[in-house]
Amino acid sequence: MRYVDKPVIIGAVHLPYYGRNNPTQSVSELEEYVMTNVGVHVKNGIDTVYIQDENLNLGPALPETIAIMASLGKMVKCEFPQMKLGMIMQSHDGIAPIAAATAAGADFVRIKVFAGTMYKAEGIREGVGQTAVQYRTMLNSPVKIYADVHDREGIPMPGVPISMAIGWADRAGADAFILTGHDYQETLQYLNEAEKMELGKPVLVGGSVNENNIYEILDHCEGAVVSSSLMLDEPVSGSLLHWDAEKIKKFVDKVAKYRKSR
Repeated sequence: MRYVDKPVIIGAVHLPYYGRNNPTQSVSELEEYVMTNVGVHVKNGIDTVYIQDENLNLGPALPETIAIMASLGKMVKCEFPQMKLGMIMQSHDGIAPIAAATAAGADFVRIKVFAGTMYKAEGIREGVGQTAVQYRTMLNSPVKIYADVHDREGIPMPGVPISMAIGWADRAGADAFILTGHDYQETLQYLNEAEKMELGKPVLVGGSVNENNIYEILDHCEGAVVSSSLMLDEPVSGSLLHWDAEKIKKFVDKVAKYRKSR
């Protein structure tokens, strides 16, 4: 943890499908879902959360995605003003997340294909970093960009090692880097390469984080995104609560012990 005062732990709240992906999903229920699940993170010690749009779309973000994400984000920031809020959209778009986050007063966005080229289920996706940074500058927006490097949901262009991809993201203007391999050992390899580069910016792990590996992860980077390992094993039927308060508190306590021991 060379570039932060304390570990950066980000809770990820995944939204249900809405809009064209699920026309029956009401906005009011989305609002209740977000407030319930963001709330359980904040009340149990996680002070940074991002809202993850899951709508599938081959092109840029749909208008309803931008509108709903901005609205939900604004609502969360009003209720939890001290919390750091982020956003991520599944659509391949460098402008939409910056726009929605700026309107909502959010603190950061996560962009999955920021630099380079990735082969994904939806096809070939080229980095949107330059577009995102230019748009942010045009808006004079304070929103930070957390850039994935070699997003594990795809395959990077052959011949591009992780160190080169990190360098590209750095030069494109990323404020922090998210590294996640296709398995845990690959994640550790990515972290080792990033450590050698002396980036001067935070590096986080973007997935497969749990209470059993968080100490080893924090030995090599500044923080992590955590989600599925903190979810309820069996959500109560009819309840909108999907994350487990006890699991969150236990994880937060473990991170606090790590900080005291270092």
